[in-house]
Amino acid sequence: MRQKSTIIDDGPGRPNMSELQATVEFSVELYKFYNVDLFQRGFYQVRTALRVSPKLPVKVEVTLPRTQKTELVFPACVVNGSGVSKTFQILYRNEEVCLDDAIMFRAHILVDSHKIEETLERADFCLSVELWFTDQTFGPEQHSAIACVSSRTLQLRFSATRGLHYHLPVLFDYFHLAAVTLTIHASL
Repeated sequence: MRQKSTIIDDGPGRPNMSELQATVEFSVELYKFYNVDLFQRGFYQVRTALRVSPKLPVKVEVTLPRTQKTELVFPACVVNGSGVSKTFQILYRNEEVCLDDAIMFRAHILVDSHKIEETLERADFCLSVELWFTDQTFGPEQHSAIACVSSRTLQLRFSATRGLHYHLPVLFDYFHLAAVTLTIHASL
């Protein structure tokens, strides 16, 4: 006797049974900040945010896996979906600050179980790296007083089979001549 197969439609808005949730985890370590020749003395932060193609259903979580006690102005934190480095003061040219901050991004993406690699390639992962500044004394209640003064966007070429492994310096613009070294690892 031959069995009859039926297809069950879960209705609009419900995931198809061939869809899976893939979680891609990005580990970003902000290692050192180098002040080559910043024009303004004051307090700085480096903020990072993971951006994913709006064409895919995705949810991004941001966490700080470790927090260290520090003598700097304000510790690393998460603000509006961005990982924020320690807040540090810059007074002189050629100053170097050891940040040693780690930020974890988890991107939960719905993928077709038959086209996982293709879907992840279309995700178009980008890491936004921003330099924020204020010349006022900085504390927990002053997050509105600090402003973005320079920004860089890194295209992350993620491979589902090989992952992603970068170590590079990110230089900000001519008017904010500074750099941050960062390491990025990602895996499925």
